[in-house]
Amino acid sequence: MGHLFGTNGIRGIPGKDLSPDVVSSVARAVAAKLGHPIVVGMDGRLSSPALKELVVSSLLESGSDVVDVGMLPTPALQYYISRGRFGGGIMITASHNPPEFNGLKVMGGNGVEVPRSVEKEIEKLVESKKPRKPVDRPGELREDRTGVEKYVAGVKSQVDVRSIKMKHFRIVVDAGNGMQALAVPQLLKELGATVKCINCEVNGAFPGRGPEPTAEKLVNLSNQVARGGYDLGVAFDGDGDRSVFCDERGMILTGDRSGSFLAEFLLRVKGKNKVVTTIATSSLADWAVEPTGSELIRTRVGSVDVTDTMIKEKALVGFEENGGFFYLPHQPVRDGAMTLGLVLWALSYYGTAFSRCISRLPRLYQRKGKTQAPNEIKYKVVEEVAKSADGAVDTTDGAKVTQQDGSWVLVRASGTEPLIRVFSESRVESEAEELYKKYMLLVEQIIRKQR
Repeated sequence: MGHLFGTNGIRGIPGKDLSPDVVSSVARAVAAKLGHPIVVGMDGRLSSPALKELVVSSLLESGSDVVDVGMLPTPALQYYISRGRFGGGIMITASHNPPEFNGLKVMGGNGVEVPRSVEKEIEKLVESKKPRKPVDRPGELREDRTGVEKYVAGVKSQVDVRSIKMKHFRIVVDAGNGMQALAVPQLLKELGATVKCINCEVNGAFPGRGPEPTAEKLVNLSNQVARGGYDLGVAFDGDGDRSVFCDERGMILTGDRSGSFLAEFLLRVKGKNKVVTTIATSSLADWAVEPTGSELIRTRVGSVDVTDTMIKEKALVGFEENGGFFYLPHQPVRDGAMTLGLVLWALSYYGTAFSRCISRLPRLYQRKGKTQAPNEIKYKVVEEVAKSADGAVDTTDGAKVTQQDGSWVLVRASGTEPLIRVFSESRVESEAEELYKKYMLLVEQIIRKQR
């Protein structure tokens, strides 16, 4: 990854690695590269209002007109941009990172995060530190607070509202004190659902369960669904672009399972097409795609890479193992509320319990972990793993080693942290565990040698 942009935008701790100078320089580079108007939105983090003021003032000083859309989910900002005529946008958010973090996501005029090539061009402008050229006039500022309303209407336009309303779904929503607290309760009300809310007050300190919807943090959601007789539960990350589901029994679904379920459903109702996912996603993706004769395309890890490939290939669907789901007819970006709408459409289509729908998917076992590795050696470590691997090696992103029985292990360097991640998967639980231990041990041995 570049010096500023990681796997998904720019992130850091304001006042430390995310300094006012960096934020202002990025905003000016965006104005120079993307033109204007620039749409600016923010999440509910405690530092977001100050960062937004800095971004807006830097854009205006650069001569760029600005539309301030206030607080809203990241996909709502993206939807707003894509349905207007704008040079691009900046979302102030650190997504699922801890509360002390914040960051910037840069969107193009199509509402999509700018591709890696444009990220590099923005970085070069920032690093050049050239004196600012005087502008003929400062930009003009306009405010518009209709972004959430437009976004909810857009999601509804992509699903069978009548069928969903007929089911009278009962749903528990855990917004994690994040941005979907502003959109999802309203969406579900308009879809005729009965809703129980958890952590649906926007709070940048994330006092509920934190901004990352991991399974261990969703015990309350799971219990509320199972004990209350609800049809399903859904949780969102801090900026609302990812969603994690549980069925009516309270079983938490990985993004692999919910994504494969939705991909199979959409190919069934929309017909043969292309599906994009990452190298880290479960082989369940193959199960979802192959029966329809559709094509599965795997990319590097990162929503920007999935989006870029979807656009190039005109793929109907994209998804990630972390709960990100992309639906091209709406917008080719991950979108938590759109994913929820599609799940409700699928459940109304099949007319049976969520657990029964999911039970059709093959049972696969996974093991995931990580270990510390200094940034200066982490990619070298992965290269050494690829050389020592026992099996077919795919180096699309890291080293993915596949066995003859279809079991696999992926070793890859984190794009944002000094870490190496190890994922394994197999139809046999003991095989998944054995692969994980074998390659984690190999990684740790190579790290010791490199040091």
